[in-house]
Amino acid sequence: MKDTLLKKFLKFSYGSWAGLILGLITTMLITRILSPEALGVASMFDLFIQVGMVLIILGTDQTFIRFFYEENKDKRGALLYSCLRIPLIISLITMGLVIIFHKPITQFLFGLESLQLSFLLAVGILAQLLLRFSQLVIRMQQKGNLYSLLQIFHKLFNLSFILIFFHFIGSTFEILIYSTVFTFLTIIIIAIYFGRQLWATRNFISNNTTHSQKEILKFGAPFILTTFIFWLFEAFDKIAIRQWSTFEELGLYTAAMRLVALVMVLKTTFSVFWTPVAYERFENSSEDRNFFRYISILVSFAMFLVAIISIAAKELIVILLGNEYQTASDIMPFLVFIPIFYTISETTVIGINFHKKINWHILIASIACGVNILGNWLFVPSYGALGAAVSTAISYVVFFTLRTVISLKYFKVSYPLVRIYIMAVLISIYAYASIVTSHFWLNIIWGLIPLTALLILYYRDIIFIVKNGLN
Repeated sequence: MKDTLLKKFLKFSYGSWAGLILGLITTMLITRILSPEALGVASMFDLFIQVGMVLIILGTDQTFIRFFYEENKDKRGALLYSCLRIPLIISLITMGLVIIFHKPITQFLFGLESLQLSFLLAVGILAQLLLRFSQLVIRMQQKGNLYSLLQIFHKLFNLSFILIFFHFIGSTFEILIYSTVFTFLTIIIIAIYFGRQLWATRNFISNNTTHSQKEILKFGAPFILTTFIFWLFEAFDKIAIRQWSTFEELGLYTAAMRLVALVMVLKTTFSVFWTPVAYERFENSSEDRNFFRYISILVSFAMFLVAIISIAAKELIVILLGNEYQTASDIMPFLVFIPIFYTISETTVIGINFHKKINWHILIASIACGVNILGNWLFVPSYGALGAAVSTAISYVVFFTLRTVISLKYFKVSYPLVRIYIMAVLISIYAYASIVTSHFWLNIIWGLIPLTALLILYYRDIIFIVKNGLN
């Protein structure tokens, strides 16, 4: 019997929830063995390999997602290699450039010149690419249990490698870089093994796919600029703190991002689960608009609920970080806007994706990125990490709005937009109140206001969904 949507979601999600617990344990460990400054330096490694992915992947991951269900089942391995071939070549060239120009690169990122760190950066770029595709293979085949197990293994290996490298080289930012690279390599091996049917070498030389190499590059090309702009949109807060503030502020900001882990888990899990389900539903029943409407209602309700709980419990959550990171609790409340509005927008952007109007993503990301850059330029020099959080929150509301408005031009769905914006205003007020309120119980009481509004606004639809289901 075909899985219900709930069963599919649970299969994809339990690994993230287990990973959340392991991630919190890892965070408790990291913030007790590393200073905020060291954590800030280490975060630049993640930032750099994300840039590397933007430069080499050429939108082929999105091509693989979009063409997967259009491809014959026995040719999906060939599609995988067709999407991966050129990014692999570019990644090797990029790795060489990183090593050749290691002095200025490592000086900017880490404040020191290091050939060894440049090798780790180079390997990290290639590993990130292979990790992306090896996980996509599992995800697009909708192997939820396996995907969740990989998430758990990722967190377990990361925690284990941190402990191992801490034992050998001590309390230094390099232990996070080593653990990241070794974790990537381990998970890649496991994921490729379990997806070996698509990764079989015979697929590398097969060319008889539904979509040619030219079509793959043509579809993916607009994503190059989009992905770069979107990366800049997501990463400029960290760049701004690095440029206009200190490594310590960057470390506090990184720690605060870890505090919104609960909401981030929902964002990641839903995005992974939703993409194949949405495309499959559209291919089979493109006129079923109510399905997409109720998904949006359910997701927005869940995201706002978890956001309220996260802000209400911020003083308890921050205890996990240790004394050096206490001020991170003042940065956290506005960071919940990132996963909230990204996740909700995933349910409202579908018109653009279904009708392959992907050039709109460039405009959307550009405007949201411009708002974020302007906000960081205005706020970070004076307010540091808190200013970056506020600016990023505003830009994500703009991002959601643009995605939704343009999507509705191509795929009309009655989304609960008025309710979403009402809750956005209420949670903004609550986030500000939680920063100026130092009393734990008073913060809880303030949280009852947006919680009550949420229940009133969504009660009828949630009851309907519970009674009738979505399948």
